[in-house]
Amino acid sequence: MPIKTYAVVPLLAAVALVQSSVLSQFSMRGVPLNLMLLMVVSWSLLRGAREGMIWGFTGGLALDFLSGAPLGSLSLSLTLTAYLASLGQRTVYRTSPLFPSLVALVASVVHDSIFLGVLSMTGYAVAWRTSLGHVAMPTALLGSLMIPLVYRPLAELHRRTMPEETEL
Repeated sequence: MPIKTYAVVPLLAAVALVQSSVLSQFSMRGVPLNLMLLMVVSWSLLRGAREGMIWGFTGGLALDFLSGAPLGSLSLSLTLTAYLASLGQRTVYRTSPLFPSLVALVASVVHDSIFLGVLSMTGYAVAWRTSLGHVAMPTALLGSLMIPLVYRPLAELHRRTMPEETEL
């Protein structure tokens, strides 16, 4: 049975709450884990651009409401990142167990760059070198190590909720 778009709203809202409350209190050597990004990247790799972008927009909007960032900045950056990550669904390398980690690494840097760009365009002072070097890169490395813990359960959800093929 296919997963309905409205059914993921509680899941992504819960992830946003966990990320904004629990995960913000814990970090590995000062490096935060972007759980929502890992969820969106994983789903984009599994289901493609359309569903990945829905997850990116929905999850980003949930984070927008819980953050002090300009409304729409996280939903925009996650939606665009979901689209770019979904391009990995079409590659021959997608069967490699390391592929999600590589995509998560690149997607994290892309996401943070888009987010920082939006902040900069909306009048926030952005220290690009510091933000990218001391936050974005370590966050990307952590995400690439942690994505198997997110990707595997979502791969199982994907398998259980795949639309049934119709016979002609």
